[in-house]
Amino acid sequence: MNWTAVSERRYHMETYFISLQITPLAENPLSEKVEEAHVYFWIIDASPEKAMERASEYLAKYCWQLNSVDTAPKEVTASDFADQEDGLMGFWKAKQKGFAAQFVAKPKPGMTQTL
Repeated sequence: MNWTAVSERRYHMETYFISLQITPLAENPLSEKVEEAHVYFWIIDASPEKAMERASEYLAKYCWQLNSVDTAPKEVTASDFADQEDGLMGFWKAKQKGFAAQFVAKPKPGMTQTL
């Protein structure tokens, strides 16, 4: 029996995509190097509200401040990312692990090293 399929069906778990603009808090080790960042989440959960709650908890745990929501939790499928390799990778990682995040950071002026 495939327990993952049973679990998803029983609790109506869906994959949600979220896109946020964030900045590092002072206690974040990247605060000296990163001006701002975009983070993309793929989260398996029972509702868009629960998915956003998990994303917010993740940001707080790693000392990031939420500045704005580019894409509120939106139910997605693999076909939504058919032409986006990174998007597909995030989607399938979430399907395996329940959660995936990808950060794209803008370095502070004068910072040229890879983050």
